[in-house]
Amino acid sequence: TMLVVIVIALIYLILLHRVLDRLRMDKKTALILIAAIYVGGFIPSLPLGGGLALNIGGMGIPLGICAYLIIRTPDREERWRGPLTALAAAVLVWSLDRLLPVSPGSLGYEFDPLYLPALAAGLIAYLLGRSRRAAFIGGVGSIFLMDLSSWLENIVRGFKDIPVILGGGGIFDAALIAGVVGALLAELIGEIAERLRGGPNEGERD
Repeated sequence: TMLVVIVIALIYLILLHRVLDRLRMDKKTALILIAAIYVGGFIPSLPLGGGLALNIGGMGIPLGICAYLIIRTPDREERWRGPLTALAAAVLVWSLDRLLPVSPGSLGYEFDPLYLPALAAGLIAYLLGRSRRAAFIGGVGSIFLMDLSSWLENIVRGFKDIPVILGGGGIFDAALIAGVVGALLAELIGEIAERLRGGPNEGERD
């Protein structure tokens, strides 16, 4: 069992490096970011007040990467595509979480909530503009927004003592996983669509 966990972790790290590389970061920068995310996951989370805290590796650095991608995007329209994907994915997942039944045997019970934001981000990003960048930002951002909504919901209900740690899982947090899977999914959908059309799509974006 431990061997399987190690293999899965290594595959995930390889995919993370691939995604960062496809987002036009050089290999050295990608490796430094992965190391920083890993180490940052062990640093005590920064308290933000009201029971909310931020894990540097699990959410701080991924959000920093998202901000960097948005700032470095030359296309003004593309700058809005990532945040819009994050918002749309968060709203979609939040709605499905409340609409789908969660009784044993139902779709809402069987579907792993870890991958739903990633699937939503990948699909929405492709529909909005076939963008790996938007899919990564959408995956990370949707988890960030949903965690914030959970914290706000606790505050409204008077549960101020329930802690919410943004990115508490470190390098294996749902936010980063959603970003990686979302970007890979957008790329996969683009390649499949390209093969079906019989040629490259000029509208494909990074």
